[in-house]
Formats: sequence, C-alpha cells, structure tokens
Amino acid sequence: MDERSAATEPATEIALPKGFATGRAIEPEPEAPKQKLTWFQRLRQGLSRTSSQLTGQITALFTKRKLDDETLQDLEDLLIQADLGVETALRITDTLASERYGKDVSGEDVSRIMAAEITKVLAPVAKPLQLDLSHKPHVILVVGVNGTGKTTTIGKLAAKLSGAGLKVMLAAGDTFRAAAIEQLKIWAERTKSDIVSSKLGADAAGLAYEAFEQARLKKSDVLIIDTAGRLQNRTELMAELEKIVRVLGKLDPDAPHTVLQTLDATTGQNALNQVEIFRNIAGVNGLIMTKLDGTARGGILVAISAKHKLPVYFIGVGEGVDDLEPFEAKDFAEAIAGIPH
Repeated sequence: MDERSAATEPATEIALPKGFATGRAIEPEPEAPKQKLTWFQRLRQGLSRTSSQLTGQITALFTKRKLDDETLQDLEDLLIQADLGVETALRITDTLASERYGKDVSGEDVSRIMAAEITKVLAPVAKPLQLDLSHKPHVILVVGVNGTGKTTTIGKLAAKLSGAGLKVMLAAGDTFRAAAIEQLKIWAERTKSDIVSSKLGADAAGLAYEAFEQARLKKSDVLIIDTAGRLQNRTELMAELEKIVRVLGKLDPDAPHTVLQTLDATTGQNALNQVEIFRNIAGVNGLIMTKLDGTARGGILVAISAKHKLPVYFIGVGEGVDDLEPFEAKDFAEAIAGIPH
C-alpha cells in the first residue's frame, strides 16, 4: 500500500495534540505545568545506556591518537556495532576525515560530528502524523510483533486524541490474546473511547469490518485497530493482515489511512528486519519506536531511518501515558551523542 497524505482539510477547527497534523497550522495547546523532568531530560535518561556506552568507547579510541586510516576504521566498526548502520557510520567517518585527518581528535569532536550527521539522517523522517479528518473515521491500523508495545501505544495515542476533543474508537483486533483484549478495554475506559471487541479467536477481519461500521455510525473521528503480531507464523500473519486491509478497503478505498508499526528498541537488528516484513505485508507508512529507556541499542532507529526512510511519528521512553512523545531528530541525535542540551 502506498503512503498517502491528507489532501483535504477538515471542516471543523480542532487543535490536535503535539505530533499530529492536518496539513495546516494550528494553535499550540497551552503548556502543561512543568514536570520534574523535561521530555529531553527523560529522553537523555532513557538513551543514557546507548550514549554512555558509545561515548565511552569513542573517548577510549581517541585518547592520544591522531586521526589516521586505522583509527577511522576502528571508529567505523564501533559505530556499526552500536547499531547505527553502515550508511550512517560512513557519513560520520567521512565528515570527520574531511575536517580532522592527520590532526589530534577528541571525543567531543567525534560526538559533535556524530550528532550533526545523525540529525541529517533523521530530520527527513521526523514528521507529525497527518490525520485526514475529511475521512470519518480516519482509520489507523497498528501492526508489530507481540511485545513491542502495540496495545499500550494505541492507548497512549487514544489518550492524546481524545484529550484534544476527538471522538475515538478502538478495535481489539488481536483476537488471539485475551490479555490484549482486556488491556485495550482498560485503555478505552481510561480514555473515554468507544471499543469494539469479540471473543477470543474471532475473525480479526470481521471485527475490523464491524468496528468501521460502528465508528461510522457513531461519527467517530478516528478508529484505531489493534492486530495480532506473531512473526513466527508469518504465512498466517500475512494472510490475516492482508485480509484486514482488503476488508477496510471495501468500506473506504483509502482505508486504512495510516498503517503504524511499533518497534521495540531492545531488539536491535531484529527491528530492522521486522520493518521489511510488515511493510511488505501491510503497507506500513509510519513507525513508532518504544522501550528506548531499556536498551543500549537505541542507535537502531538511525539505521532503520537511513534504510527505509519511513516517517517516525513518536518514540517512547517509559510506560506512562506521557512517555510517548513526537519524534524530534535533533534532540534524539544529541541524546545519542551525549551532547548537553
């Protein structure tokens, strides 16, 4: 499925939360009371394992060494091992070589160049999630491997949208896991969203059809559909997701309007492969990276962005409802590189 962008503006004026857009300027929401930690501080804290491991190794590499071919090769290997990807590693070493070859280099020099080059990779994919509210409901299909935080992410998105005054409906399409259905019901209650669910083992495509009809009947602005994500059964997963997409397309030729994939940062290189698989299955056109606070492998988001160039809408650094925030390229790059804010 090709990526689609919103072409028609909604008739009503709704101030969407940060990280969402309708293709037009909106008035910013009033700032919430200051938390103990700012989002950047929480991001830095979440990525501390990634940045401290990386900057520690870089500092050790450049202690009393001039920049020569051997040092550049060592740095390139180090950056690839940190899951930043070959393309980004080469960008960083090429820029460093052009500026400092044959000269003394400090860890700070490398961190500065690393932050700048990572920002260049990430800036094109750091986008707000476009909601075409001329379609009612705007259908968001959420896919991903079990354990990547799909259901929790759906709850957090529902909280943001319902908090902005949008009418949200959730669909418990992961019909293989009782826990997923129950968890989504809790989120629906918490966010005052409507929910459509069925018994364990029910046909997920049939549930998606019913949810769309209910959302249209109730004039919901957004319908968010959860899905099963068992990668070990790829054939079954592919067939089920394809059927859901096909059924939705019969109800609205443009649906699903957004296909989001949740990725677990702790899985490193596996996350790169998962994007490939789900993109082919369901036409993924946007990413959400979760669990950045529990890993030293946060650099994988850079490799994924360089390879797939899909929009990264949100990142998560905790379990709280406020721990899912819009993706900001420069903040993320500086947090990985250990640059003070």
